[in-house]
Amino acid sequence: MKSDTMAPGSNAAAPLGAGAVQQEFPSAQPAKLRAEATRLESLVHHREAVNAATSLEQVQREFRARRVEFLAVVRDGAVIGLCARGQVGFIMGSRFGFAIYSQHTIDTALVVNPLIIVQGTPIRAVLDAALARTGDDFHEDVVLVDAKRRLIGLIKVETLAQLQSRLVAEQLDELREQGEVLRRQNLELFQANHAARQSQGLYLGLFASHTLGVALLDREGRIHEHNRRLAELLNFGDGPMAIASLTGWVTEKERTAFLALLDAHAEGASVQTTQEFTLDVPDRGPRLFRFSTGWIRETGQICACLDDITEQRTIERNLLRQEKQRLLDTLVGGIAHELNNKLTPVQGFAELLGLEANERARGYLEPITRSVAEASRIVRQLLEMSKPVAHTTELQDLRTIVEGALVMLRFQVREAHCEVRTVLPAEAVWVLADGAQIKQVILNLVINALHAMEQVAKPVLTIEVRGEGAMASIVVADNGCGIAPENVDRIFDPFFTTKGPERGTGLGLSICFSLVRQHRGEITVQSQPGAGARFTVSLPHERAPAQMLFAPGEGPRAKGRPGTDVPRGLRVLVVEDELVLRRLLQEILSTLFGCRVDVAANGAEALAAVEQETYAMVLSDIRMPVMSGTELYLRLRDVRPELSRRFIFVTGHPGDKQLEAEIAQWGVPVIAKPFTLARLSEACGPFLRTAEPEERESA
Repeated sequence: MKSDTMAPGSNAAAPLGAGAVQQEFPSAQPAKLRAEATRLESLVHHREAVNAATSLEQVQREFRARRVEFLAVVRDGAVIGLCARGQVGFIMGSRFGFAIYSQHTIDTALVVNPLIIVQGTPIRAVLDAALARTGDDFHEDVVLVDAKRRLIGLIKVETLAQLQSRLVAEQLDELREQGEVLRRQNLELFQANHAARQSQGLYLGLFASHTLGVALLDREGRIHEHNRRLAELLNFGDGPMAIASLTGWVTEKERTAFLALLDAHAEGASVQTTQEFTLDVPDRGPRLFRFSTGWIRETGQICACLDDITEQRTIERNLLRQEKQRLLDTLVGGIAHELNNKLTPVQGFAELLGLEANERARGYLEPITRSVAEASRIVRQLLEMSKPVAHTTELQDLRTIVEGALVMLRFQVREAHCEVRTVLPAEAVWVLADGAQIKQVILNLVINALHAMEQVAKPVLTIEVRGEGAMASIVVADNGCGIAPENVDRIFDPFFTTKGPERGTGLGLSICFSLVRQHRGEITVQSQPGAGARFTVSLPHERAPAQMLFAPGEGPRAKGRPGTDVPRGLRVLVVEDELVLRRLLQEILSTLFGCRVDVAANGAEALAAVEQETYAMVLSDIRMPVMSGTELYLRLRDVRPELSRRFIFVTGHPGDKQLEAEIAQWGVPVIAKPFTLARLSEACGPFLRTAEPEERESA
């Protein structure tokens, strides 16, 4: 099943009608064939259809009940497309598929290119259109409609194939009869006409104006004839001796298979007629070609049709990569939310214990909070890798970026049995940069280095940070296979790669080059074959301002016990679906601020609570069942606008960049899980200190 068939809003193809197809039958059609042309209705397999507004869940039940592979989809009595059992099953059976798509209507999951035939279309046009389809499209039923697109029925492709075979057989019978007559009448002219037939066969076989490159080969791959398109594809001249053999152009590792294919054709063996081979094309490098081959008995030659599919394969790999990336984004977002939810009570209860514990106990709590901070940092790094934030620059310490990248690569380095040597200066090396993007550059360079050292007995990776002068630099060096001299100048070109198509796309280093240039920096490489490679990333060196007392991204730490300056006894509402987090927030707010805390498990319970009580503040999770935190906020903005202005989101991961931007426009504070007591006090303090008199009296 093709992944693009799952995209909502797929458009149905226009019907193939008599006005759209100009080809008509020749006058010498067999009588049976002419009769078949007038009764397409007799080929109908079934007349089952579903309405376009039917849900995917109901359509799945319809498929189970009716035992057909395809159903027509109609709206207002007219056919708009075709749906497939396999496609619906794939959507509903994917992870979270039933929960996400079960109530979507079937018109969001139509077959991409259905073949819809208007009643009265010539049978030859129907057969040509149906049997010329490729891939999964070939197996789809053909939809037969009348002039007003009302459904007549569905025709199975097997029925059309059988009809095609039957028509061909009828034509062959007539041709054999005519051939016998002609043979008897023209026996004396056979030798003269034989040469003419050979010439005509050569011309038709080569297709001088065909869009594919066509060549006539012998069993050694020598080219006897070729068309102009082949010369364009392989970038050679039009002279008769411009290219003598295709065998030498096929890459060495595929040459044996290519010669075996030619031998099999020459010996009359049954072979796969379509195969793919890589050719080294002058000035264009390795190119992937699809070879469609066949044996010409009259001339004793092999006809090969070549199609350059290099870009097509690149697009297919990119689409697959995008699908994997979307899956990764979903998985990482869910994991981040769950991990942060589990880390939050560890952080919060540890800090609460620290307020009451003795000195020895606080010594135990310090590694707990440090471990939570490290785990939270790893989660943020995962999110940055799956969905990088928008490009924002701030003062960054290159040492911290390198250390974070190495944390992300710990598994790959361990699997490669690689020794990592880091050379970091004692003082911070400041640059004005987007930390996530510079980290991406380091990750790409290190992964390339690990690939280059796969055949090295003792791989050693060296990462050095320098901060002298006007430019700061990161050096990534390895003792791998190195880079060939002829490739050094092309190493940063887009789509240039020395790896196979399964290992790389040629985009990694070009992206690194682009990101570094965006930061007003440079990236250079030094390498010799067999002596490793040394990449240097240079960025403008910045000086940290004297007033910087804490690292970028950190706020000033609260001194003393937070919340002591807040009026006691205020009533607040906590909305959180996880019990342990509700207990944590309840405990923190009552302990630090002396608040009276009501709790709700979702937005619907919270709405019921605000109808009964007056609250000084609402803290709400974003992702909750029944009613989410954002829905609760929007409802409060309508029914209790004053309370919506005293609203705080607490979330492990919102999961949607658009949602994050929307929350930012609302101006609602967001506390990221896991949070510290200082961060909670910083966000809640202003609301609690400025509570209205009636809110304090109600509390």
